[in-house]
Amino acid sequence: MSPRKHDHPFEFCPRCGREDLRFDERNRFNCESCGFVFYQNTAAACGAILTLRGDGESDRILLVRRGREPARGKLDFPGGFIDPGESAEAALAREIREEIGMEVSDLRYFHSAPNRYPFRDVLYHTCDLIFTGTIAGAPAHLEEGEIEDFLLFAPGEIRLEDIAFPSLREAMALYLGSLDAR
Repeated sequence: MSPRKHDHPFEFCPRCGREDLRFDERNRFNCESCGFVFYQNTAAACGAILTLRGDGESDRILLVRRGREPARGKLDFPGGFIDPGESAEAALAREIREEIGMEVSDLRYFHSAPNRYPFRDVLYHTCDLIFTGTIAGAPAHLEEGEIEDFLLFAPGEIRLEDIAFPSLREAMALYLGSLDAR
């Protein structure tokens, strides 16, 4: 894929202030004036495939509808970026509380995949860490601006093309495949 303007958001060196930054094939910025090197490392993000266990009916999978770009209106997993100093599990528990007002105690690592997340003219490369867990009921609240709605799906009702990002579509396909294998 060829670089786009937002793939390389920096124009000036943060050390010397000159306009001599060059982006190389190792995903780093090099200043030709002072020798400064800035590594544009992958950002860590997390999400959860949450299942509502049914009483006598089939289990349902909770997905949320995104309330903002990128991919506004598409389906998503509750989750978000991992803050400095946070574990993936702590970040995911925080994001689930913020976004849908729920506590999930049985989060288990499931899958990871790279992703490209364009936001405000900057392209963030992420590694999305996906977990599974169960919930006891419907969300207590939805984070205003972030989440438009929540939906509960039987596994056979989920259309992968309605899910916001390739990494999440990949994880959901694997998850649904694991249910079929049971």
